[in-house]
Amino acid sequence: MSTVIAVPAQGRLVSRLQSLAPVLIALPVGCFILFVFTYAVNVPWFDDIDAFLGFTLAYTDATTLSEKIYNVLVPNNEHRIVIAKLITLAMYYLTGEVNFRWLILIALLFILGTLVLLARLFRSMQLPWLAFLPVPFLLLQPEYYLTSLWSIPGLQHSVVICLTLSSQYMLTQSGRSNFALAITLQILAALSMSNGLMGLIAGGIILALSRNWYRLGGWVAGSVIAIWLYFYNFQSAGRTSDSLGYSLSHPVQAIGAFFTFTGAMFDLIPTVQGSWRYAPPTLAGIVLAALVLSLVYRMVRGFLPASSEKPDDERQKRRLFFIGGYVFLFGNVAIIALLRLRYGYEVMVVSNYMIYPAVMATLIYLNVLSECLNWRAQQRCLKVGALVSILIWVFAYGIYWPKAAYRKQMLLTSAMNQKHNDIGLGATWGTPFANMARSVMRESAKRGIYHYPTSYVTPVESLLTATTSTPNDSCLTMQVQGGGYSYVAQTEPLAYKNALGQAAILVQSDKRTLLYASEIPFTLRNFWLNRPVTSVKAEIINIMLEPGRYKVGVLTPSESNRPVQFSCQTVAVP
Repeated sequence: MSTVIAVPAQGRLVSRLQSLAPVLIALPVGCFILFVFTYAVNVPWFDDIDAFLGFTLAYTDATTLSEKIYNVLVPNNEHRIVIAKLITLAMYYLTGEVNFRWLILIALLFILGTLVLLARLFRSMQLPWLAFLPVPFLLLQPEYYLTSLWSIPGLQHSVVICLTLSSQYMLTQSGRSNFALAITLQILAALSMSNGLMGLIAGGIILALSRNWYRLGGWVAGSVIAIWLYFYNFQSAGRTSDSLGYSLSHPVQAIGAFFTFTGAMFDLIPTVQGSWRYAPPTLAGIVLAALVLSLVYRMVRGFLPASSEKPDDERQKRRLFFIGGYVFLFGNVAIIALLRLRYGYEVMVVSNYMIYPAVMATLIYLNVLSECLNWRAQQRCLKVGALVSILIWVFAYGIYWPKAAYRKQMLLTSAMNQKHNDIGLGATWGTPFANMARSVMRESAKRGIYHYPTSYVTPVESLLTATTSTPNDSCLTMQVQGGGYSYVAQTEPLAYKNALGQAAILVQSDKRTLLYASEIPFTLRNFWLNRPVTSVKAEIINIMLEPGRYKVGVLTPSESNRPVQFSCQTVAVP
């Protein structure tokens, strides 16, 4: 029988907060939804091109059922992304196109689905909704904007987390239908991304701790099927072995990476260069790992036959869920630390993966709350959780909102480059990937599968193909520095009398004209103080340019009299 913790009468302030709990919870939810709606754009980036558009072309061109099934199951780099591909097909057959903005919004539904699952778990504690407040603040924030605003990570990480945690929740419930649903969800999770394979281990541990041996046998059988389906005709083992070899040859760095990634939510000084940046997340990761270890020890002890502790059924179910969740999340932390370390230590705090520390933080908070034996202890947990979560939430929006805003303009600018120059969406000039991207984007646009979005460039788009005769402007003074990987080009600080809208640095050769979105409006100071911008600055990425010499200028659509101007500066791309 479930034990209900009595909630004593509270003071006037706490009573008011409890009455406002729905509004307070809705705040981070509404802000996050608005954030994604605002900055999601219909532009593919890098792996999106092959994973969604290339797949759609191949699937529709396939003439037999076996070829179509093959295209659904064939891996994309190191992962099978079956759910993402099925969602893409559904969109294509319902609308006639592949829209990346809508793919991002569908991924958002899986993030919100995870929140709903955690809310359902929380309700089993029979506590006031106010105690749930830290969860949406921890989970729904933009530290992982490169997952929430990018199609391929969104339809991998968000999907696999939602499906795996849902599967583990179903495993803690009684009934054959729940068990069948758990197996189905976990197989789908495993086929959505390799990270889902850790859910198979987590599910087996849940069933072993609950001593449900018949179900464990069924789970093992389902796991064998999932593993066979995943690794059948799989050809990415070479890169995995190289990454593992690097980490094993740098064991201290790999151990540090594990803790840094665990505490990545506390990457509080992201602008600091060098190893000092990783001190806060690494220390936080050590503390969180120690806390989880103590929680797991306490929870597992309750399942031992000799244990004198007799927790209620609902708490035992929650304990099983938390243990499974930790196995899944820490397993993925270890995988990312081991297999991504060779790409640079900064990957441990890269936005693409930050959703895992965010989900882990929510589980730790709910776990501590669940283990508290009285309302007073739970109240202390709530106060600490609310303080930490709100501070993280405010910090995340303060730092990453401008980054997301800049990324939107960068993607729209890059889409224009791809449309007119067949390069721009993450490819390096002259590589096989660039050739594939050119072919896929051309064919997708030709068939109407993909439509380029409008942007700040659209009103002056026609000028970009007619500027070869534009003379240099002796009045336009620019500084160009760099070489090798990139140049940084910028005008004088007060180059324009009137405030500019979105602008771009422009480079032009005899054959091509390409744009790079200006960074000036998105510096922390300019963005948050809403300062008028009177200059243009951008990094010219050389690897996306065809070798040659390029004139450097600016594109300022808000300057209707002279939206395109060139300086006397040039850059050489070898």
